[in-house]
Amino acid sequence: MYDIEKADRAVKFIQLLKHTKGRWKGVPFLLLPWQEKIIRDLFGTVNADGTRQYRTAYIEMPRKNGKSELAAAIALLLLYADSEAGAEIYSAAADRDQASIVFSVAVDMVEQNRELAKRCKLIRSTKRVIKNDGGFYRVLSADHTTKHGFNASGIIFDELHTQPNRSLWDVLTTSGGTRTQPMVFAITTAGYDRHSICFEQHDYARMILDSVIEDPTF
Repeated sequence: MYDIEKADRAVKFIQLLKHTKGRWKGVPFLLLPWQEKIIRDLFGTVNADGTRQYRTAYIEMPRKNGKSELAAAIALLLLYADSEAGAEIYSAAADRDQASIVFSVAVDMVEQNRELAKRCKLIRSTKRVIKNDGGFYRVLSADHTTKHGFNASGIIFDELHTQPNRSLWDVLTTSGGTRTQPMVFAITTAGYDRHSICFEQHDYARMILDSVIEDPTF
């Protein structure tokens, strides 16, 4: 079912943020219709107990369409406005530099918002945002062997098409632990490898859209 108050709350939070690049820097992040639909679907569609229905979001988009800004906004929404005690949000990609792109955008958004900035500590050297209540957002390396034991409430997976294999994806997407509504937000530009984890998600999404399979959490 659809909870318009939760959807409105998510949209309102993101539109309090500001863009971070070029001539748009400092301009409020007013969602375009397609962006707002993503946010409303993800955060407004709920189960009977009020928890989010969707746990995995797979987003494909062309380059230069604000991919990093949208992913950063969702990371901050999950950190600040998800009512999750001890939130743990992670940015992942094929390498740490790529994962740091979304994080850097998020830090810039926090620095432009006095209310968010005073509720956290920004540590650029270790790429962490640590909230005053202990929740945090951090960047991960690509080494899957060191990622066991996490209790993630949110995963931002950037440029999924560049993943060399499915190891990191599998470790992180099963790291929800005790969370009641963990979210994996995967966003990517186009790839070409039809044997990759990215194409697997693309194919899975297509089968859902074509009603071949049913997965109400995806």
